[in-house]
Amino acid sequence: MTVVAVVLLAVAGVGGGIAWYLVERGRSRATMRTWLLAAAIPVTLVGAAAVFGLAGDPAGEALLTVARAAAVVAAITGGSLVATALLFVADPNEGVLDDDDTTGDASAHVSDPQTLRGGTSIGALERLGVAITLLAGWPEGVAVVLGIKGIGRYPALRRPVAAERFIIGSLASILWAACVVGVVYTIQP
Repeated sequence: MTVVAVVLLAVAGVGGGIAWYLVERGRSRATMRTWLLAAAIPVTLVGAAAVFGLAGDPAGEALLTVARAAAVVAAITGGSLVATALLFVADPNEGVLDDDDTTGDASAHVSDPQTLRGGTSIGALERLGVAITLLAGWPEGVAVVLGIKGIGRYPALRRPVAAERFIIGSLASILWAACVVGVVYTIQP
């Protein structure tokens, strides 16, 4: 059962990356439904990995190392899907752009990636930092990661839509990374 958990975790990482790439390529045509279906892939796989991890025996050191690496990859790749899907859910306009925008932004919608440019890269780094600090047994590191992100984004957070995107994206990223790392803790001795 433990090996199945690790395999599912690895597949969640690879599958999440492939699904994210495919949906991101067609972003202009992707709807909320597309993002939700794509996000369901890693969510389902990580959930199944957790169940198998809880039902299995503790992993040996080699398998645990593989699980840790798979968790980091799954945290990064699956988190992009999960965070973006939640941003679309939070946006009642589903990413429809305003022509009469008076804020100087590319749009005034939470789901538009131009609201906080660079969010995909920053989110991936955030999930990497959260996953590594949790795997290292230093949960306080999550506060450090959030503090650095908040300081870097502070000037842009004065706009309400940017603050909303920041909060939703950050919470989704942190919770996703914590859930994925949680699978590793289900198989630790």
